[in-house]
Amino acid sequence: MRRIAIALGGLAACSVPDKHPSTTDGGADTMLPVDDSAIPDTTITSAPTEFSNAGSSTFKFTASTASATFECSIDGESPLPCSSPYTRVLPDASHSFSVRAINKQGKGDDTPAEHLWSIDTVAPTTMLTEAPPPADNSVIVRFSFRSNEENVTFDCSLDGGSYIACASGGAFGPVGDGTHAFAVRAHDRAGNIDASPAIHAWAVDTSSPDTQLLSGPEGAVGSTSASFTFVSPDAGAGATFQCSLDGGPLVACASPYTVSNLARGQHTFQVRVRDAVGNFDPTPATRTWTVDLDPPQTTIDSGPTGIVRVASANFTFSSNELGVTYGCSVDGAAFAPCTSPQNLTNLAQGAHVFAVRATDSANHTDETPATRTWTVDTIAPTVTITSGPAQGATVGPRVVFAFIVSDGVVGCAVDAGVFAGCTSSFAANLPAGAHVFRVRATDAAGNITNVVRNFIVACAAPTTAGAAALLHLDDSGQVLANAVGGASATLGTNTTVEVVDPALGAGRFGGGAIFAAGDLVAWPVALGAMADLTVELWARADAAAGTHDVLASGDGRLAIRVTAVSPTTVRIAASITDASNAVRTAESTPVAASVWHHVIVAHSAGTLRLWVDGVRRDIAASGGMPALASIKLGSSYAGAIDEVWVAQTAIADDEAALARYCPL
Repeated sequence: MRRIAIALGGLAACSVPDKHPSTTDGGADTMLPVDDSAIPDTTITSAPTEFSNAGSSTFKFTASTASATFECSIDGESPLPCSSPYTRVLPDASHSFSVRAINKQGKGDDTPAEHLWSIDTVAPTTMLTEAPPPADNSVIVRFSFRSNEENVTFDCSLDGGSYIACASGGAFGPVGDGTHAFAVRAHDRAGNIDASPAIHAWAVDTSSPDTQLLSGPEGAVGSTSASFTFVSPDAGAGATFQCSLDGGPLVACASPYTVSNLARGQHTFQVRVRDAVGNFDPTPATRTWTVDLDPPQTTIDSGPTGIVRVASANFTFSSNELGVTYGCSVDGAAFAPCTSPQNLTNLAQGAHVFAVRATDSANHTDETPATRTWTVDTIAPTVTITSGPAQGATVGPRVVFAFIVSDGVVGCAVDAGVFAGCTSSFAANLPAGAHVFRVRATDAAGNITNVVRNFIVACAAPTTAGAAALLHLDDSGQVLANAVGGASATLGTNTTVEVVDPALGAGRFGGGAIFAAGDLVAWPVALGAMADLTVELWARADAAAGTHDVLASGDGRLAIRVTAVSPTTVRIAASITDASNAVRTAESTPVAASVWHHVIVAHSAGTLRLWVDGVRRDIAASGGMPALASIKLGSSYAGAIDEVWVAQTAIADDEAALARYCPL
């Protein structure tokens, strides 16, 4: 989505066109559309100026849809939920801010609104580098000065007058005889002003002749020769001059005066006038400069690298020489003047190259510009759920989602669980109730897409579909009805009340049978021998010492048993007698005692399968064909049983078994 980013300053070749904030108050009184599915557009409506002297930074922003939420990031940190206005206290440095609006489906603005700015709360320091001597006879005086910061301006005051804009190396005057004072102070781009200006005091006495330099090198120059012109405004006819280089003796000279074959480094030239009667200027005119024959070196001090999730960039850079100027280039464009920090906004998706080179005052340009490459990726991965429960749907306990992700690392979570790695599908058995499924993709730049699906799980007792026999155990008398219409079961061995009758109470679904040691249920199910079969039930076993039958066929060839492992755990096992009369047993890992567990036992094609709470164990068991003329529940078992389901077909795969398991 298109967005507005705030950026002030910058040059065409080093940045893209500026975007400015809206003139509204952040949209508080504007009626926005309520479209929960639309991808929102994000706009920053208020932000700090490009150079700020306040450590506390406040942003206001809005979205194109009223229901959107926001995530904010400062200096590339991981995005966090935020709201407008958003305030942070930050240190002096260059900073970046991005904010992304997100709709209720978790889809965010592909191009977050961004802002770049610098915080500078420290005032610059001002230093004088050239001034007249304490006792001088010049009525036109020259001052040079600099600051410890780059990109500053100066204002000057002479003899207590108002401060006015000025530049280093400028001439001031004329001044009369007497004492004088000069003050200069630096202003930085953040608005900080040097509170202790650099001050120079001197006295002027024009009774002696004065020498003035009209031209000559200053600062750094790229030549090994230098030429000077000079005059005396008051020495009169017959005046002569004496010159000195680098502290050497004063020798007769005339204007113009040229020196050559100068070495690299700093040099000082002095000249004084002698009038016709022999009076010398007591304060020779002086000029200091540097012969610089080497190009400067440029260094990028900070800026993005690798893949970043913002479409803006802030670069700071420096040189090994003072007083340089810089040229910047973005993506191969021509170099154009720029300053540090350099802010780039509204960058296109993809790879970029930033280059910067310094040019010194001797007009040498760095022949090997400093460069930095990086890639902009603000577009979050696309995540689409292709199958699974629909939004708000009611489904069974086995939940399977399939999804397509365009790129990135994928994580899935259910309800309040933490994200864990997942592939293009996710499956789980969930208890009855409301649930939320979340799938999240995070790309290499750190862009995140969250997709959320809310649904409801409903659990119920097994139905008669596919059943050859089914006891719900919801009865209240001695006879326990077979839900498929076949033979019913009885408490104990018959329809009369006996001491071996289990109690009827709460089961996993509705009622259930509660067994003490010795209690049993007799069920003349009359199904005969079966090559393929499935028995399903819910068991809540006590941790009674020893091994106990939960269910056994009348011929004893099929049994479901429970064995105490500890006072709090049991192991559930299924056994079948195969064609060679060998007992084959599949058993679970230890599970909690006195808790409902879902048990499926299936036999077919020479394999006995046991699922306990959806976890399968297999064992080879050829032949066997147990006869289910009758089934006995309990006998020495202590615990509860519910929902006994028998089929003359075998469940052979996990998904079919898991579809029947509803965890607590």
